[in-house]
Amino acid sequence: MKKLFLSIACTLLLHVGLQAQETPHKYSSFPFNTQSLKEIGCSAEQIKKIAEIRKTVMDERKKVNDDAAMTDRDKKLEQRKLIDKSKLQMMEVLTDEQKQKVEEFNKKAKEEKSSR
Repeated sequence: MKKLFLSIACTLLLHVGLQAQETPHKYSSFPFNTQSLKEIGCSAEQIKKIAEIRKTVMDERKKVNDDAAMTDRDKKLEQRKLIDKSKLQMMEVLTDEQKQKVEEFNKKAKEEKSSR
């Protein structure tokens, strides 16, 4: 009986694991990664500038996270500010056409999220 139960449990776990691998990641907003930037027609120079912005904000977020003097709530608020600031900076690098594509992506992601 135990063997049967374990076999069924293992089969279910394997099936769920395989499904998870087949399902592409759903972003809640435009990811600003290299692949996505190429898909909206960014040049190598634009991608480089955005990568620099992302690195800077990640370094700043790490500093905030490591700041023992801040409360968890303050850390979250400060990190949210950094994320919002970096999104604005990255959008400034894009052309109007690319900005439109990002906005369409975000609108679609928001609609999918609200329909769940």
